[in-house]
Amino acid sequence: PVDGVVFDAELSPQQLRNLEKTLGKPTLDRSGVIIEIFSSHARTKEAKTQVELAKVQYLLPRLTHFWTHFERQRGGIGQKGMGEKQLEVDRRLLKKRIALLQKRLKEIEKERQVQRSGRVDLLKVALVGYTNAGKSTLLNGLTQSQVLAEDKLFATLDSSVRALDPHSHPPLVAIDTVGFIDKIPPSLIASFRSTLEELYQADLLLHVVDASSPRARDQFLVTEKILEEMDLKNKPRMTVLNKIDQVRNASDLNWTRLIAPGSPRVSALSQSDLVKLRDLIIEHFKSTLDVWEVVIPYPESKLDALVHAYASIEKKKFLEQGVFYRLRISPSIAGKLELDKYRT
Repeated sequence: PVDGVVFDAELSPQQLRNLEKTLGKPTLDRSGVIIEIFSSHARTKEAKTQVELAKVQYLLPRLTHFWTHFERQRGGIGQKGMGEKQLEVDRRLLKKRIALLQKRLKEIEKERQVQRSGRVDLLKVALVGYTNAGKSTLLNGLTQSQVLAEDKLFATLDSSVRALDPHSHPPLVAIDTVGFIDKIPPSLIASFRSTLEELYQADLLLHVVDASSPRARDQFLVTEKILEEMDLKNKPRMTVLNKIDQVRNASDLNWTRLIAPGSPRVSALSQSDLVKLRDLIIEHFKSTLDVWEVVIPYPESKLDALVHAYASIEKKKFLEQGVFYRLRISPSIAGKLELDKYRT
């Protein structure tokens, strides 16, 4: 707040009241500040709804702090006793607002589920990491797109989906997600559940770490802890150290090797680094696919086209009875195409 005080800690409503009374200035705790930052960056309907829900849920138990200047209202003519407190009126209004926002988010979630159903046959890599680790810039470089990327906390509040390589087989998409932070308010995680659902649907998590940050190791561990708390500990994961171009001297460069040992170090602004990282992701997916050897009869032209679209073909040979393929394909797609009929 302007001419106010911010505490980098979670404070109870009573602590906020006492501090504000002692300091004589507007006071916000850590959760309040984070919610305010989120609020200033929300652009889409979904992000605005999610942030408003988090803000209202944050305000509800703290209403006494914000309304201590209100006295008990008197009842009107003909009414008995005292009127309701302004506090009680506001509590009812906030609870109604929470119910309305939750209803809106359920409707948005239905829309997201329809969108996800269209990607069910695609392999998905979701970019995760501490806020301002350069995920959006990396996504832009990997997919040659123009997702908003700014050097600020929580610039991305919505998930963005882009084709990783339009020429890859099977098709791969990359998904940008909201950044994490240490001690993130539970209300924000709950409000952004539909956005974070992309992490559960992903086939691979690309954990992006800002290698130039002096707190890089801590930020890496914070993200790992949050993923574990979200029951994503066993999700396939690849760590990449980003912003290596901002590491200026040799000693700092050597120190980056200790952040996440064995992880590739890249710059999202280096084309050669992006090509290598894209190849690593593609190779990871290829290694997880099943190897099939099939002979597809020549009249099955539609199936032949689907095989080219959704499989990585390692060998192709024209035989008298059809086309022989040695290919890599996901078990789910193989089942949908009923490839068992054509297995050699």
